[in-house]
Amino acid sequence: MLFKIVAVVDGLLLLIVSLFSINRFVLVKLFKKHRGRQDTAAAIPDGKLPRVTVQLPLYNEYYVAERLIESACALDYPAHLLEIQVLDDSTDETLELTRRVVHHFRERGVNIVHLHRAERTGYKAGALAYGCERAHGEFLAVFDADFVIPPDFLRRTIPHFADANVGVVQTRWTHLNENYSMLTRATAFGLDGQFVVEQPARSWGNIFLTFNGTAGVLRAECVHAAGGWHHDTLTEDLDLSYRAQILGWKIKYLGNVTCDSEIPADIHGLKAQQFRWTKGTQETARKILPILWKSDVSLWHKVQGTIHLLGNSVHPFIFALGIMNPLLVVAAAAANVRLLWPVSLYFLFSLYGTFAYYAVAQRALHKDWKRRLLAFPLFMAASIGLSVNNAHAAILGLTRKKSPFVRTPKYALQDKGQSWTTKRYRSKISGAVVLELLLGLYTSAVVVYALISREWGAVPFLVLFASGYLMIGGCSLQHVWASRAAATEPGEPSDGPRDRRRAPHWRMPRRQPVMATAGVGARTPSGVGRAFQRRVILPFAIGAGAVSALSCGAQQFTTRSLHDAGTAAAPVVAQSLRRDPSSATLGVAARATAKPSDGMARRRANVVPQHE
Repeated sequence: MLFKIVAVVDGLLLLIVSLFSINRFVLVKLFKKHRGRQDTAAAIPDGKLPRVTVQLPLYNEYYVAERLIESACALDYPAHLLEIQVLDDSTDETLELTRRVVHHFRERGVNIVHLHRAERTGYKAGALAYGCERAHGEFLAVFDADFVIPPDFLRRTIPHFADANVGVVQTRWTHLNENYSMLTRATAFGLDGQFVVEQPARSWGNIFLTFNGTAGVLRAECVHAAGGWHHDTLTEDLDLSYRAQILGWKIKYLGNVTCDSEIPADIHGLKAQQFRWTKGTQETARKILPILWKSDVSLWHKVQGTIHLLGNSVHPFIFALGIMNPLLVVAAAAANVRLLWPVSLYFLFSLYGTFAYYAVAQRALHKDWKRRLLAFPLFMAASIGLSVNNAHAAILGLTRKKSPFVRTPKYALQDKGQSWTTKRYRSKISGAVVLELLLGLYTSAVVVYALISREWGAVPFLVLFASGYLMIGGCSLQHVWASRAAATEPGEPSDGPRDRRRAPHWRMPRRQPVMATAGVGARTPSGVGRAFQRRVILPFAIGAGAVSALSCGAQQFTTRSLHDAGTAAAPVVAQSLRRDPSSATLGVAARATAKPSDGMARRRANVVPQHE
């Protein structure tokens, strides 16, 4: 009975997760149908260019604020048609820094203004609304603090507004620090799928897509017609995108126009970003779905819009699947049912849509796309590990639980030799790390159980889940150790800028580079191996050691219990043999003819000693 209940629940969870994955086949098909399409627009002469306001919302961005402002002031656009707004809500030294930089460029003739709000009402959405009230541009270009604006950005995007129905133009994100660590590579791998496959497919397929909140241009008329910026969700960009598209405005995506950005370099910065995106998407879905289904857009747009808005609802189901899968293995073994191979095959099949989604993206971007696809298991494991954090966010978003806008720290890190541990704005640890490690140990224990009981079909997806939980939990622990090792010394502000770097005491010294010899090129020490050992192998080894200890203890306890039971049963067995001596011969014959698949039953029989 228990097995049937667990199997039904696990099957329903797998079905729901697979539906989210299968829809990616639709996006891949749309992308392939229009692949090779070039979205070009005729250049506009300087005399006919419209007035543009560039908005730069900032909040305590000491390390990247100056870089962003400099790139905005370097835009190739007529000076008399360009207005730059630095929307700085900072409460630390960033405010003085941005004022100084703005003053510097104003003296050189740049039309740039510094706007500061005493109260940060509405967070980013409130800052953008505050800027819109004072903007003079016909178009609004928005860039987050961690972006670097290419000089020709406006020249390449403004011509696409020749179509009066186009309300937003979104460009593709590229990554300044993709190769900084395994974490940034896995994050870039996931973002490439969205910006190389999903956004173009939705744009070319004429279905709803989103303005991503940065690296895009909006028509001011479109923003005002849609009701302006609302701050009742954490994803104000997605909210505005759907309100505008329901009214008939179009969002055009330009994959051939790129804008560099910085990926979160530490695990808790990534968790904060994922939490905000997931919770905000759920809040927007709760707000927009009734409006969408009451509108007069086509059924196809309603269905695709619903799937798009509810995409992050998959995280609670993945989290529940991580709990139910090990239970299914144990229940199936107890019921002597071999169901795990079909379950594993269905799980792998449901992942194929996701795999194709990211494979197409890597093939479109890189010549060495086959080698890069080797990172797919790492990405999937990281996604599963993050499901604990994201499931919490998704549930809060749907249950109307309010939470503050927690920004993602930016450190201007590009080289592997740089470290975020010496910077301010280090994000705080979340309570999810405890649950991640517990789930990792729990799943690892069932991996050992599956190997002992020869449930080979359960091993692949159990290992994927276990490695994901242990990897994210291990990275979180490493984040805590690094933060404590680089803690602010007495006398300095707790979140102030740090000019001195104190090496964490727990780190091993870096290897010296091997000197070049005849016929051998000089080797430089790579941080990839050390990062892999520290962030993947070490947590997994700790978890595996704990699991081994627990399993050995459990085995000894079980053996002792069975031996005691056999000793207690010995007089009974001896008495039965005296009544019927032939039973001993039958027992030996039964064991001799036992099939290999009856290994567990044979081992149980061998525990009972035979007496003369």
